[in-house]
Amino acid sequence: MKKGFTLIELLVVIAIIGILASIVLVAFPGATRKAKDSRIVSGISQARTVMVYVSGNDGNYTNFLCTHGDMVTLCQEIDTNYGTDDGLEPTIAACLTCGPQSGPAACIYSPLNAKTDYWYCADSTGVAGFVSGAANNPGGAGYCLAATAKCPTLD
Repeated sequence: MKKGFTLIELLVVIAIIGILASIVLVAFPGATRKAKDSRIVSGISQARTVMVYVSGNDGNYTNFLCTHGDMVTLCQEIDTNYGTDDGLEPTIAACLTCGPQSGPAACIYSPLNAKTDYWYCADSTGVAGFVSGAANNPGGAGYCLAATAKCPTLD
């Protein structure tokens, strides 16, 4: 008497594996976008530390740019994890006298992958968080621009 699997048993196992694989593949892109967003948030948080460092050394935020030695790799990582070439990633604004703040200030922000019109922003006033909505997009009223260098109202 020979032992082994029948053709039907093998086909059933292959079908079950195929169903499980399709479920995993459907969920995978969403998990990838969330992981990239986590890397963006982490990069901006690290950039905020560099922001404080630059201010402490220079007394202002003029040198807080993606070309600054400590910022080059952080800006590249944020740019790589955003993953599109729409010119929105990452952006830094710095100014010496920022209107109502009347002092040096800076901010950095980047769009995120998981949702449309969803951003992460950190500024020199200690504000950091998520922002959504077309009114808060770069160029919108109140956003992290050179004139204010601060994050808008957070979600």
